[in-house]
Amino acid sequence: MEKRNLRIKRLPPEVASRIAAGEVIERPASVLKELLENSLDAGARRVQVEALEAGKKLLRVSDDGCGMMPEDCKVAFERHATSKITAFEDLEKLDTFGFRGEALFAVAAVSRTSLTSCPTGRRAGWRVDVDGGRVTAEREAPPVPGTTIEVRDLFFNTPARAKFLKSDVAEKSQLTRVIEEAALAHPQAAFAYKSEGRASLKLASHAGEPTEATLRARVREVLGDELGGAMLWVNEEHPGMVLRAFVAPAEHMAATRNTQFWFLNRRPITSRLLQQALYRAHDAFRGSGRHPVCVVWLEMSADRFDVNVHPAKREVRFRNERPIFESVSGALSAVLLRTKGIPTVTRGPSAPMAPEEVRETLAAYQAAIKAASTPPSYAAPRSSEPEPALFVDAPAGGPRWYTPPFRFLGQIEQAYLVFDAAGGMLVVDQHAAQERILFERYSNELSSGRVKMQSLMLPLPVELPASQVQKVLSQSDRLKKAGFEVAAFGKTILHVTGAPAIFQKAADLKELVQRVIDDLESPGAAAADVKRHALAAVACKAAVKAHDRLGAAEALKLLEDLKACKDGTCCPHGRPSMISLNREELARRFRRPGAPPQ
Repeated sequence: MEKRNLRIKRLPPEVASRIAAGEVIERPASVLKELLENSLDAGARRVQVEALEAGKKLLRVSDDGCGMMPEDCKVAFERHATSKITAFEDLEKLDTFGFRGEALFAVAAVSRTSLTSCPTGRRAGWRVDVDGGRVTAEREAPPVPGTTIEVRDLFFNTPARAKFLKSDVAEKSQLTRVIEEAALAHPQAAFAYKSEGRASLKLASHAGEPTEATLRARVREVLGDELGGAMLWVNEEHPGMVLRAFVAPAEHMAATRNTQFWFLNRRPITSRLLQQALYRAHDAFRGSGRHPVCVVWLEMSADRFDVNVHPAKREVRFRNERPIFESVSGALSAVLLRTKGIPTVTRGPSAPMAPEEVRETLAAYQAAIKAASTPPSYAAPRSSEPEPALFVDAPAGGPRWYTPPFRFLGQIEQAYLVFDAAGGMLVVDQHAAQERILFERYSNELSSGRVKMQSLMLPLPVELPASQVQKVLSQSDRLKKAGFEVAAFGKTILHVTGAPAIFQKAADLKELVQRVIDDLESPGAAAADVKRHALAAVACKAAVKAHDRLGAAEALKLLEDLKACKDGTCCPHGRPSMISLNREELARRFRRPGAPPQ
């Protein structure tokens, strides 16, 4: 019989283990997530984390949990070894984080790992050393209750994967984010994080049942006192589900989704369904480019969802999506509407507002907002006549709308500037006009690399989660080129010490800084759009506002500055900045002699 070369072959165990590890371990933060989950499953109330070189050189997690016997320490590194389940049916009532038995196996396959553990009351502990998935040593250890795991030289045997890691600053931010999520999910546990030998984060224990007070205390530690103190509390029970949440009022929306935290049975998750429910609740309040801020805890029986969608156990799938969507969106809508003085139907905790009622209430609120923000009309009803021509010819070298001499006549509602323009009339939206002026001026400064910056007399504090502070500091050079100087002040506060010189008003500086920071962190693929958005944000916040009083000299100066713009007819967002009626159009409208024929 002819011998043939087989194309399908069994992978060597060491190759298979590294491939399997890649499904679970993507970066140091993935390792930390798995180790923290093991500590919390072990009943830990104090967890200490230490990292060197953003977790690539060393990642150590120590806890005061139940510890392990010597026999369990070695078995824990074998694939599919777990104490969480014994039969397939156990998955239907799972209430732990880890259950596949892949975490330590995957971590050890791509690092040099050691585990030291001792149950409370034992006279000696046990230590196991593993190098690239192979157990290299076992020995007795000091009787320190709990477990300590050290992960060194991550990806030492998979250098291709190490090349895809981001900068140390970015990886440190991810590590901090994992700790923040674990702390929000477990306020009863204390967390301490040391990075590069320095204390980076310390979160106290808030023992007892999760109440508004204990959860808010944790939220304030993570999101900052100002935002955490302003957030609205939601506590409702629905059939098969308990919902607890903090949601920020409409005026505290953020520029990105970085401050949205979701937990299901204390597990950090992502869910498109829940995110859509959040945005539905904010339909009446959310402006363009603004995102809700929330921390949401859901509790439901394990048979109503599946966490086994992805090896990282981050995504979840719900069995009955519609009731969950309606309960979450209805509860969040109700609390937001109450803050605006909009009455809502009072119901028992098991009877949320029906979706139709939520939509009707939101529609009524939107109509009220529109009516309140629409200025009174002083014009006659629109006729079927054609729209007037907006611009007329101007002297060579000037824009078409520029028809001097101009004479300032006054303001309408302290928002629109009215000029006599060579016998015609020019009406200018003062905010949109100055937005365009500042946008082009700031854009030119950025393009030339010479942004004029002014130092602030007093540093402006901006509260952010510790993970975001680290991200911002990693972008400090780019921010300085844009005219902003920032410095760390504590773990969750950023000090802004300098801003672009075109920016004269400090009242909106905090929101502006947050928007610019978020824009500059966006992926490079959208660099042009990001740059324009950031420029427009700066110009919008720096420009004069509607209802700001302007005198004749200021109004005429604004007109001269607008003349120098490449396109003074609209603001950077595309909104018109002026309406022009020449003398012929005015005569035609009033049917005066000499009016041009129709």
